[in-house]
Amino acid sequence: MNSDKIDILENEPLAALTSFGVGGPARYFARISREEDAASALAFARERGLEALVLGGGSNVLISDEGFLGLVILNRITGLAVEEAGQNVRVSAGGGENWQDFVDHCVAKGWQGVECLAGIPGTVGASPVQNIGAYGQEVSQVVSQVRCLETATGTIVTFGSDECEFRYRESIFNTRDAGKYIVTSVTFSLTRGGAPVIRYRELEERLSGIPSLTAADVRDAVIAIRADKGVLIRTGYETLKSAGSFFKNPVVTREHFEHVREVLAGREGTATWFWPLPGGDVKLSAAFLIQRSGFERGSGRGNVGISPHHTLILVNRGGATAREIVDFAAEVQGQVLDRFGIFLAPEARLIGFGTSPLQARRGA
Repeated sequence: MNSDKIDILENEPLAALTSFGVGGPARYFARISREEDAASALAFARERGLEALVLGGGSNVLISDEGFLGLVILNRITGLAVEEAGQNVRVSAGGGENWQDFVDHCVAKGWQGVECLAGIPGTVGASPVQNIGAYGQEVSQVVSQVRCLETATGTIVTFGSDECEFRYRESIFNTRDAGKYIVTSVTFSLTRGGAPVIRYRELEERLSGIPSLTAADVRDAVIAIRADKGVLIRTGYETLKSAGSFFKNPVVTREHFEHVREVLAGREGTATWFWPLPGGDVKLSAAFLIQRSGFERGSGRGNVGISPHHTLILVNRGGATAREIVDFAAEVQGQVLDRFGIFLAPEARLIGFGTSPLQARRGA
């Protein structure tokens, strides 16, 4: 099927386009490489009253076994534009650029600001949506502008950093305005030759003893840490079928934190599992809570389980269905809620399930 010079495929398989490797087909499917292609695809969806879903790297989604009944738009818009003024560098990258390739390019140029975000699978366009972060760095710290197409009209809209309303793993693009925009490019404010800022203990320990740290040193250390945890999707490394961290680290009140410590009754061990926040709240390690709720690394149910490297990562052991994965995730979620009174919100996006099966017990 052809629509304004872009090909629209029907009943296109999606499983191979996701890192979980599961999920049914898209009723309609379009691969876009230009902003104009995105506008044509959106017009196709509007004319038929279809919901549009944008896929980038497919690394943070779980698509149902029934698939997606609307139009899936695979974003492959590429290209880089650079403006330099002294040490300040503004880099605009197409939303379909591979995120790791973008990080590697910045590191090779000596531009500091995204090196701790190495090894995160996906595309540039997904980075502000999820406000990706790792090892003490969040993309919100360097995003200056996000250029989008409004799905309802095809109109070009730009958002400044403040307008994106970034929070921990959140932005307007995955909360109140979820599904309303396609990110076609992102502009980053980086620093030429800037000294890397190390805020994460595990990374600091790995880099200890290296004088005059460079962005490349940090990038390489992050890649090594991710490889050790089995979450690196890269040629030459062990890769597990997962969506990375399946749940978000919860933030609780100080009072609730003290309740969790009472439940543990001194059995906290030596792991770093909580981080006090400004204002009195405390961020907790979801991985720690999951493990203390009876789920050890490598454990599981049939085709689905916990990564042998990290408790926060759910994996498709081979042959799993989306339903098996979501049922296991619900079991993990329920055990943590029952033991600690904490609801673990999924970080992975659930597509095609209707009402999310992982929200049912939120009010418990």
